[in-house]
Amino acid sequence: MKLITAVMKPFKLDEVREALVSLGVQGITVTEVKGFGRQRGQAEIYRGAEYTVNFLPKVKLEIFVADLSKVVRIRTGETGLEAL
Repeated sequence: MKLITAVMKPFKLDEVREALVSLGVQGITVTEVKGFGRQRGQAEIYRGAEYTVNFLPKVKLEIFVADLSKVVRIRTGETGLEAL
C-alpha cells in the first residue's frame, strides 16, 4: 500500500481533482492546511501597518494506492474479479 500526498495552492484543487478522476481515481481526502515553500511567506499592508504572513493557505490532498492480491466481497462471498 502506498499513500500519495500533495500540498498545493487552493485554486489548483479543482484542476487536479478533474485530472485524477479522468485517470480513474475514485476517492481522495482533502484537508485545509497552512504552510510555505519557496516563497517564504509574504509581506502585506493592512490599514497602513505592514505585517508578514508566514504561512499561506494550502490544501493537502491524500490518495491511497493499494496493491491487491486477493479480493473478497463479504456480502456474497465472491472472490477475484467477480468481487470487483
